[in-house]
Amino acid sequence: MRGSFFVCALSALIAVGCGDNEAPCGDGTTRDESGRCVGNLSCGPGTVEQDGQCVAEVPLEPGSFQAPLVQLQRLQGTESHMHVAQVKYRASDSKLFYCSYTFGVIDAADPQSMRYRVQGLRHQTPSGSPRVPGCLHLAWDEDNPNLVYTSHRGNIDFARFLSGWDVTSATAPVQMPALQEPNTRYGGLDVENGLIYVALQEGGLGIYDYDPVGRAFTRLGTATGLSNAWSVIVNGHTAYVADGAGGLATVDVTNPAAPVFLGRVVFGGNAEEVAVDGNVAYVAAGSAGLVIVNVANPAAPAILSRVEIPGSAVNVAYSAGRAYVAGWNDVRAFDVSTPSAPSFIGATRLTTEQSYRVCSGTPEVCVPDDLRPDPTARTLAVAAHNDTLFIGNWWVPYSFQVHADRKAPYLVLPEDVALVDFGPAAPGEARSHDVVVRNDGNAPLTLFNNFTSAGIFQVSPPQVRIQPGESATVKLGYTASRAQMERGLVTFMSDDPSQPIRKAYVLGNQPGLGVGKPLPDTVATLVDGSTFSTAPLTGSVKLLAYFATF
Repeated sequence: MRGSFFVCALSALIAVGCGDNEAPCGDGTTRDESGRCVGNLSCGPGTVEQDGQCVAEVPLEPGSFQAPLVQLQRLQGTESHMHVAQVKYRASDSKLFYCSYTFGVIDAADPQSMRYRVQGLRHQTPSGSPRVPGCLHLAWDEDNPNLVYTSHRGNIDFARFLSGWDVTSATAPVQMPALQEPNTRYGGLDVENGLIYVALQEGGLGIYDYDPVGRAFTRLGTATGLSNAWSVIVNGHTAYVADGAGGLATVDVTNPAAPVFLGRVVFGGNAEEVAVDGNVAYVAAGSAGLVIVNVANPAAPAILSRVEIPGSAVNVAYSAGRAYVAGWNDVRAFDVSTPSAPSFIGATRLTTEQSYRVCSGTPEVCVPDDLRPDPTARTLAVAAHNDTLFIGNWWVPYSFQVHADRKAPYLVLPEDVALVDFGPAAPGEARSHDVVVRNDGNAPLTLFNNFTSAGIFQVSPPQVRIQPGESATVKLGYTASRAQMERGLVTFMSDDPSQPIRKAYVLGNQPGLGVGKPLPDTVATLVDGSTFSTAPLTGSVKLLAYFATF
C-alpha cells in the first residue's frame, strides 16, 4: 500500500489520475485525456475562465504615444477638389510645384504657413479637349529653373501633351507650346543634361530638346525595349524607368539620338514612380508595394527589399535617409538608412468632409445622412525635404512634420468599414461580419473601447491588444428588429495618436441595390456608343468595376 500511495502521489505531481484515489476537478472543469483539470466554460465578451469561473477581464489600459507624422497645414485655395497627382519640392527657392486638375506654384518656405504663388493654371493644346487639362507630371531644368515642364497621358476628357510653364513671373507664368505627337501618351518626366526625358508608356522613353527662343520641342531619340513606361529619373547618363508590369528598367542615354536599353528587374505589381539616391532606387510598384533596388550595376538591377503597402503604392519620394510612399489609402514613412532592411517610422490617413443622403420609402424620400463618418481621402502624391513631408490627395495639398524618433501604433481597418451592409434580414434574424484589425506601427496597439450606437448591432470583443505587425479579428453583429432599414455606428477607440477614434457605418435591410439582392435589369450606353445590358448575365456572378478618368 505504501508503494501504491507513493506512485499515486508521484503521478499526481505530473497530473496523471490514479484509479479510485483520483481527486475530483473543481466546478466548471473536467479532466482531459492527460488527467489535467481544464475548464469547460464558454465565457462571454469581457470575461475569462479562471478556476472554473467566468470572471471579468482586467481592463486594458491604453498607452500614451505621440504621432510620428504631425500635420502642419491643409492648404485651401480657390479650388477644393484638385485631385493632386504630383507634388515636387525645390530646395533652392523653397517652392512646391503641383500637378492636378490645374498647375500651380506654392511658397513652402514656412511649411506651417504655405501660400499659393499662382494656382488654377490650365493647358491649352492644339487638339483641344472636352475639359481644359491641368497636368499629371512635372519637372524643371536646374540650369534654367524658370522652365517647368509638364505632361499628361490623356484620357476621355483630357488631351495628351508635353508642355510646361515659364515661371519667370511668379504671378503670371507663360505656357510653353504643347507638343502632341500622333499615338503618343506622355507620362512622368525628368530633366538632365539640358534635355527632357519622358516616359511614353507603350511608346518607350522619349528624349527631347526644348528651344526657349524658338519655343519648340524636338524629339532627339527614343529608347525601345520597355514594356509600359510610367515615369523616369535620370542620373548622369543612366535613365531609371518605372516600367509598369516590366518593373524597373535602365537605359543608357549617353547618346540621346540612340539610347540603349541596359536591363531590368521585375517584381510584380505595376511600377509607377521611382526615386533614386546614389546606387539605390525606390519604386512605387502598385500592389507590389515599395520595392528597393540596388542599381550599382545599371545593367543588372537587383532587389534589396520590399515593403507591403496596403492599398496601392502610387508615388514615392526620398529625402535624408527616408522613403515616403503615397499608398492610396494613406502615406507611409520608412527609415531606409539600411536599404536592405527598411523600418517603419509612421503613417497618416487623411479624411475629407462628405455629404451623404439616406433614401427610403415609395415614393422615395431622401434626407441628409449625418451618421455616416467622413471617408478616406485618396493620397496620390508625396514629396519631402529633410523633416518636412508634403502630401497631395484627392482634394488639396498638405504639409507634415516628421518625428522619426517617435514610436507609436498605427491602426489599419479595411476600407469596407465605410459601409458594412449586412443585407436583408427578417426580424429576429442575426447576421455577422468579421473585421480584421491590423497594427502596422512599431508599438503595441490597444483598442480599449469598442462599442455600438444601437442594441441591434453588436461588436466583440470590446477590447483587444495587437502587437506591431500583428492583426486581430473583431466580429460585428446585426440582429434585425424590423423589416425596414436600420443604421448604426461601431466605434473603435484606440491609443493610435493619429486616429484615436475610428467608426464603422453599419446597416441592415438597406432598400435598393445591395448585398444579398439580385442585380436588376440594367441597360447603359457605353463611351464608344455601344449598349451594355445585364440581361445576358442572369444566373451567373459577374464583377462590375467602376473607373474614373483623371
